[in-house]
Amino acid sequence: MKNPSFYRKLTLSLLTIIAIFKLVYFHFSNHSIFTEEAQYWLWSKHLDWNYYSKPLMIAVYNFMSTSVFGDTEFAVKFNAVLFSFLTAWVVFEFALSIYRKGKIAFWASMMLSVMPFFHLGSIFHTTDSSLYFFWILALFWIWKAWQSDKLSWWILAGFATVFGILSKNIMVLILPILALYILLTDRKRFFTKGPWIYVLVSFLSLIPIVIWNFQNDFVTFKHVGTLGGVEGEKSSFNITQSFKYIGEYVGGQLGFLSPFFIPILWVGLKKIEFKKDPRALYLVLPTLAVWLLFLVMSIFKNVNVNWPAFGMLTLPIIMAHYLDSASQTWRKYALGSSILTGFVLMILFFPTPFDAVGFKKILKPSKDPMNRLAGYRQMGERIDFLKDSLNLEKSFVFSDSYHISSEMAFYSQGNPQTFNINLGRRKNQFDLWPGISQFEKDGFAGIYITRDLEVQDAVKLGFEHFILEEKFYTIYRKDTVKTYIIAVFQDLNQIKEIETSEY
Repeated sequence: MKNPSFYRKLTLSLLTIIAIFKLVYFHFSNHSIFTEEAQYWLWSKHLDWNYYSKPLMIAVYNFMSTSVFGDTEFAVKFNAVLFSFLTAWVVFEFALSIYRKGKIAFWASMMLSVMPFFHLGSIFHTTDSSLYFFWILALFWIWKAWQSDKLSWWILAGFATVFGILSKNIMVLILPILALYILLTDRKRFFTKGPWIYVLVSFLSLIPIVIWNFQNDFVTFKHVGTLGGVEGEKSSFNITQSFKYIGEYVGGQLGFLSPFFIPILWVGLKKIEFKKDPRALYLVLPTLAVWLLFLVMSIFKNVNVNWPAFGMLTLPIIMAHYLDSASQTWRKYALGSSILTGFVLMILFFPTPFDAVGFKKILKPSKDPMNRLAGYRQMGERIDFLKDSLNLEKSFVFSDSYHISSEMAFYSQGNPQTFNINLGRRKNQFDLWPGISQFEKDGFAGIYITRDLEVQDAVKLGFEHFILEEKFYTIYRKDTVKTYIIAVFQDLNQIKEIETSEY
């Protein structure tokens, strides 16, 4: 039997190869960065203690990487790839610590690496990237603290939770999950010193969040409340719509995990005697608690498929533990499932070669989620061309979409501050920064980009002169998937934006 150090070296080697492959893929692909990535990158140019919808760390990570690598796609992607590498490594160490077998730890890390939810979090630098890492790290260190009852582990787990909450607020769920685990397994330890020191350290994360929101009308709380259905306008309950939401939620979670892994997970869970194995309960409880919370939410509203995904991070350990004592048939199935899942992901990320054999009929370019990464680099180049050819010395770029505004800040030469006017949208981070009113009656030209069929009257009436209007087409897999209007105006007077209380 090979010792754990062999499997550790093997795992680290394969994770390094996977990380390099992802960075190379985005370097040579023609993809733009994801619009959420562009938004969080723009936040890093406005460092603050908190932001409209997320805590501060996503901006800090981007600030650190761009300080080293410049304002490049590589700098943004590096964060996601680094966090995914670290997350998979922690899963290895966690599994090794809890089950004492290098082979179990190896398979847990490898199966995680091909699961769709983790794959997406590892190539797009969103708040999920760092949430995954700190969630599994905190669970790992809490387990070490639980087993040893050393205060040092409880404190370390607390700081992992602090960084997790400051990466994404939902990390706070780890606190009630720990409380539930203690009540189910050893109630006497509920009032011992270690867990409460962990809670106190974790609460340090609330300081910048609460202070910033106190200064900014608690917009983050209003935004999160709206997403959760406790703030904003309430719609009447519709049982048909509710079943649709639930179906989409359940189907999305199964797909995010990978349908090929479901049989292994199902059989593995059936074999567990939770009363006799507190290790298994510790691994399953986070997933169960998170899934049930969002299942209840899905009764009343649509739940984005990525929201509960972080709760799945311990499932590969359960599956790997089962496979360690399973029949050869199940082990072969697990290997085949991993390869097949990886192959399907490769097709989805490299669809163009398969279009020659009819893949367009299966996944049309207009329906392909990857088309969201197409065209922004070219659009930025077009904006730069218009500025130069029209000799727009005093100009600004703006849009009715924060997605477009963020992308143009990243892809326009010199990374200028862009703007997002409100013509009927909910509030966002742009509303907390100075707007285009600073350019009024000062001879500024405006370059406006929209996906509407025509430029809105409010924009037209806001300028003295119209210069030009053109259509910009996004081409993906040789098909036109999006059409934009780029319009140039001269001499901004005032655009009457809509005041909204929607968060």
